Amino acid sequence: MDQELLIEGMRDTSMVKYLNQYIPTAAAFGGVCIGALSIFADFMGAIGSGTGILLAVTIIYQYFEQIAKEKEKGQDTFIF
Repeated sequence: MDQELLIEGMRDTSMVKYLNQYIPTAAAFGGVCIGALSIFADFMGAIGSGTGILLAVTIIYQYFEQIAKEKEKGQDTFIF
């Protein structure tokens, strides 16, 4: 609601109830998938550990988001 996002045909209160049905399930499923991926990578003997790979990907993705936000604002901190 702070970002003024709406679902067409729903009021604010019903939208919150609707989203609360899906968000916890999606978050839990995502956590299970990440955990399974980490365990699978450890068992398969990936270069580094599964947790290390996930950490590296997360850091790289955060840099990508930061660059995209800065380009959107018109700042050129990172020049390519």
